[in-house]
Order: sequence, then C-alpha cells, then structure tokens
Amino acid sequence: MRSMTGFGAGAGDAPTARIAVEVRGVNQRHLDVRIALPREYAAWESDLRDRVRAQVARGRVDVTVTRVPVAGRRRYQVTVRDELAARYVEAARALGRRLRLPGSVSLVDVLRLPELFDVVERPPDLAGELPVLRAALARALTGFTREREREGRHVRGDMTRRAGVVGRIVRRIRARLPIVQRDVARRAQERLARLTAGAGIDPARLAQEVAAVADRGDVTEELVRLESHLAALATALRGTAPAGKRIEFLLQEILRELNTTGAKSADAQTSGWVLEAKGEVEKLREQVQNIE
Repeated sequence: MRSMTGFGAGAGDAPTARIAVEVRGVNQRHLDVRIALPREYAAWESDLRDRVRAQVARGRVDVTVTRVPVAGRRRYQVTVRDELAARYVEAARALGRRLRLPGSVSLVDVLRLPELFDVVERPPDLAGELPVLRAALARALTGFTREREREGRHVRGDMTRRAGVVGRIVRRIRARLPIVQRDVARRAQERLARLTAGAGIDPARLAQEVAAVADRGDVTEELVRLESHLAALATALRGTAPAGKRIEFLLQEILRELNTTGAKSADAQTSGWVLEAKGEVEKLREQVQNIE
C-alpha cells in the first residue's frame, strides 16, 4: 500500500547540460500528472508523462525539470550588419570632410559602434540529453515511491487497527442479537397483551403479531453483509496493488449497513456500539483519502 504524498529527486550530467528532476505528490481522487520542463524538452513531455503514469495510479503528481547548460558547450552565431557598418563609416567620413577634421575611421572605431552585431545562441544538441533526463526521472520516481511506501505502511497500520475495532463491535452485536430479539419479543407481547386485554384475541394470532414485530428488528442480514465487507476490507489492506478506490467503496457499504443496523435496533447497548463503529469508519474514510 502506498500513500499519495511523497517527494523524490534525481539529477544527471550530459555533455551539454546538467539536468535535475523533482517529483512531488499530493492527495487527489484521480490521477493528474503535471509537468513543468524547459522549452527545449517540450517534445519529450508525453514520454515523461507515460513514465510517471506507469508507476502512479492516483493523486496529483507535479514533475519539475530544470536544465543548466554547460557554459563551455554553449554555441553562438554572430552576424555582422554589413549595411549598417558601411553607413556608419560613410557618415563618419562625410562628417570629417565637412568639418575639415584630420584622421580616418579604423576597425577599432567601427567595433565601438552600437547594434552592429546580432548574437544568437544556437540550439543545443539534445541527442545526448534524453537518456540522462530519463535516468534522472527514474531516480526521482524511485525516491518518490520509497516515500509513498513508507507513509503507506503507517496508514495501513492505523486503518488495520480501526477495521479490527469495527470487526470486534460487529461480533459483539451478533453475540447480543439473541438477547435483543427475546427482549423485543417480550416487550411486544406485553404491549399487545395490554392493548388486547379482554378482546378475546386468538393466542396464535397474537404470537404471529409478536413474531412480526421481532422480525422487523432482526439485523442478521445486515451483520452478514458487514462481516463480508470487513473481510474484503482486510484483504484489500493486506494487498500491495493500489486499492484506494475499492476501499472507499467498501467503507461506504459498511457505513450503509451500520446505519441500517442502528435504525432497526431497539436496544440501547447495540445503538451505542453502532455509534462507536461509525466513528471508526469515518476515521477510516478520512485515511483512505491518503492512499493510492
């Protein structure tokens, strides 16, 4: 079992750049992978997303990629604006003749003039960076998974303990059920006897009515379903595959059966146990929001 929260980082050096990858995860019902990467790597976003999806089933995952070029490997293209330089020189010579000033225009003078050069950094050769990027992502995902598994073990321990509490409460309710049924039947019989005193009601018909009242309070079916859901929950908690959505469903069904049990029960002790079990289930529903 893994939680949805975690962090992992990885880095590597290509001949042209140092590449670093960070992976962060937070709780979210469905999988949402968000990738922030340099524009040079835009064509590889789909490849990175598929690699993350292969290891994560649920939650929001933010992947941040940074690229720091190696200074000595940066390539530039310098273009001279020949026409502009010629106009500068022509204007300088014309000014000298007009003002009758001695001297000539040298290369050093021309180089000092503004906006004579266009300097453009050439696109880097990225061929050697993709394997390094993939390896850095793999290391980040390994650390990310390790953190999620560590937290997942703690969450599983807490959820297993709480599920055990609910299971023990269900067993107490089942053990008390015959007592509750006898008590309900007795109270129903006494009430009907008072209401029908002197009316000459057939005892067999009276017994039938008492049995019908007692049956309406029978929670045997609910307990059977509760035991089944709790067994499935225990199996899911022991498993290693992502089971967050299944556990959410099971907890929803467990809560439904507990609500029905509480509504049908006319026994104060049973009602108190149901409230206690529902409290544990609510805590379990909070915890399942943290697991994959």
